[in-house]
Amino acid sequence: MARQHGIPQRCRSVRPVDVPILSLNDDELLLGRLAKESDALVTAGEADVIVLGCTGMLGVADALQARLERDGSAVPVIDPTRAALAWLENLVRLGVGPSRTTYFPPPAKEILP
Repeated sequence: MARQHGIPQRCRSVRPVDVPILSLNDDELLLGRLAKESDALVTAGEADVIVLGCTGMLGVADALQARLERDGSAVPVIDPTRAALAWLENLVRLGVGPSRTTYFPPPAKEILP
């Protein structure tokens, strides 16, 4: 996806943590694996920010960032779900809506009493 969006030079590494989808609710397992991979990336100089790659990891970013800080690898950790919601909230605050050149308004519908 980094190549598709024209930013491959900005994405230094993509690493799996080998946690099955049904085990994403095991916070200790998930946090342990994420911390191990994240620390390795930071130590190797391959990352100055960690972006979680699955919306199923919602809620673990703060704990991961705190753990990395505690272990000496203080880098920001971005939760994609929270980032997307914050982006949408800002668009609403700014009064930005979808482009009518791309997304035309739906046709009028008869409203029944």
